[in-house]
Amino acid sequence: MKALAWASAVLLAVLTGVFLIFQGLQDFDLSEYESRPIVFSFDGYSVAGTLHLPQAKSPQPENPALVLLVHGDGPADRYSGGGYLPLISSLLDSGMAVFSWDKPGVGESDGNWLSFSMEDRARLAATALATAREQPELQASPTGFLGFSQAGWVLPILAEDPAQGDFFVIVGGAVNWLHQSGYYTRRRLELAGASSTTIDKALAQTAKDGERFLDRDFSYQDYLDSGMDKVPMPEDRFAFASRNAAADSTTALARISAPVLTMHGADDLNVDPGFNSGVYRKILKDRNPANRFVILPGATHALLRAEAFNYQLEGQMPDWSKALFTVLGRRAYAPGALDTITTWISAQAVPARDRPTSSDRSN
Repeated sequence: MKALAWASAVLLAVLTGVFLIFQGLQDFDLSEYESRPIVFSFDGYSVAGTLHLPQAKSPQPENPALVLLVHGDGPADRYSGGGYLPLISSLLDSGMAVFSWDKPGVGESDGNWLSFSMEDRARLAATALATAREQPELQASPTGFLGFSQAGWVLPILAEDPAQGDFFVIVGGAVNWLHQSGYYTRRRLELAGASSTTIDKALAQTAKDGERFLDRDFSYQDYLDSGMDKVPMPEDRFAFASRNAAADSTTALARISAPVLTMHGADDLNVDPGFNSGVYRKILKDRNPANRFVILPGATHALLRAEAFNYQLEGQMPDWSKALFTVLGRRAYAPGALDTITTWISAQAVPARDRPTSSDRSN
């Protein structure tokens, strides 16, 4: 009897594991939803993306909320190399439509994302929104943006104009570019086991280097001659950093009346969660009663479970961690992360006829 009970327990554990693996893998398969390729023009270039609608084999929900995804740093395609898929699945299961596109120069999009300022990126996102609103199912839909990391400088520019969206979700956003750079440097050195003296010297040098990037006369040759990086960045990356080093969203945030949700992982290694969430709260807490500022325990920069997925760069993630992400799917996110996002967006999903127009800003 004991042997039979043991065998039954093992079989149950195996079946449970197989079920959970299958469930996780399903989060990477969007074939059950209607998908629609969309190509639009921006500054003379072709930008390609995909619109996903929340149901395929049954009538679409009337006026589903539309969520547009805005990338963080790096050469991201519309699915961020597959990393967005569990999030997109969760949004679709909540009855929302999702639109995301390849960054210029990535995938099927023309151009070069490194030639963009944050203002350029905001104009691109606004163009994507206008294009998506042309779809028959979405013309009366509430619409908004969900952006990651570097999108923390993009979304506030968009949100200054109420006509550009009914809601804005900023995940892992930083308010000031140079402050974020200092925090990133500190955490990198701490992880490497550097002494406090070494860290202090490095932070002082990082601040000095940041000030040089604010100087418009600081050329790429000056950068190479300075030796500030052991492995110099390519010239187009240098130009991108110079163009955006002064990024600071405080002025734009103070003009926002639309609902904003900010989310940070408590274990974020890239962006200071306490500092930035505090700044968002200070500026936005009285701007709209729906505003929320969440620091999620045990969560990374991307709101994943810190115990398995906490790395500063995607390239640092070992194969076992990547495999685990594929197995877990949406369960790779820290508890409460996706529920918080979908519940909050649903609460902001008001009919498009109630959406404020640009002229309302002066009233």
